[in-house]
Amino acid sequence: MALYARIEKMREDDQQVRYRYTDVSGNERTMLLNKVAETTSADDGVEDMLFRAVARKVAVAWVRDGVAPEKLLVQS
Repeated sequence: MALYARIEKMREDDQQVRYRYTDVSGNERTMLLNKVAETTSADDGVEDMLFRAVARKVAVAWVRDGVAPEKLLVQS
């Protein structure tokens, strides 16, 4: 199964970052990165394979760089 998502930062404060991501069909979902706890969560509660790939990409960038990226791309 192929995965693809465009990830964009929506808003950020000192404790969290909200991201939106769009799949290849144009469906949009949102997720939250908790910068303090270093956790991610799906706004709709659905933690499917695409969410996990998006969350991992965002979390790795946050831990590695200490900065919440503006845009990312997931594809595999």
